[in-house]
Amino acid sequence: MAVEVSTGALVRSRASGWPVAAMDSSLGLGASADGGAEKPRTGPELDVVEIELAEDDEPSDPARPEAVMVRHAPERVGTPRRRAARRILDELLPVDSKRPLLGSLGPSISYEDLDGSRPSVAVVAPDRAPVFACDAVGTWCQFSLGGRKHRLPVVDERVLEADSRTRDGTLASDVVERAIGGAPRYLVVALGAPRRGQAPKLVLGVLPRP
Repeated sequence: MAVEVSTGALVRSRASGWPVAAMDSSLGLGASADGGAEKPRTGPELDVVEIELAEDDEPSDPARPEAVMVRHAPERVGTPRRRAARRILDELLPVDSKRPLLGSLGPSISYEDLDGSRPSVAVVAPDRAPVFACDAVGTWCQFSLGGRKHRLPVVDERVLEADSRTRDGTLASDVVERAIGGAPRYLVVALGAPRRGQAPKLVLGVLPRP
């Protein structure tokens, strides 16, 4: 996933496929996570990358209108200054946080209701610190946005690999902070692969404030 710096448009790579397992916090600028628990981290690892688009011969996907075909793997060309990264992230936030997340109130959207006119990915800043937990189904993130509560599956690899949990299944806040490099500030939420006619909302990435 990437951000076109000059316009602020979010794009998704067709080559990466649907998020069905763990993903890094690719938000780009371009972000990467090395997964090393011992390495000190002071914030999101955002990179400036150069992407060459290829001719897209696949039919449009109403559940991923931002999807583009990438010719080669992104080439890293630099690292943004902290202030620039913060500005880009803040500009991605929705103007009205009270509007339904990705255009619907529930944790998923019927594939039949998607026509490609609504975004399939969003960067949001929860009203307060999100809570992470795990159960028999997987890892979840519970957060409030514009006063509305959400509980969505998490596929950020760093959070999934955070293995120190309290007895009740809640991921300790300090564990999550160490995993992502700071207190959670931004969530990258996107539609996942449709299942049984429903496209689920997923937390693709968890980012601290730069």
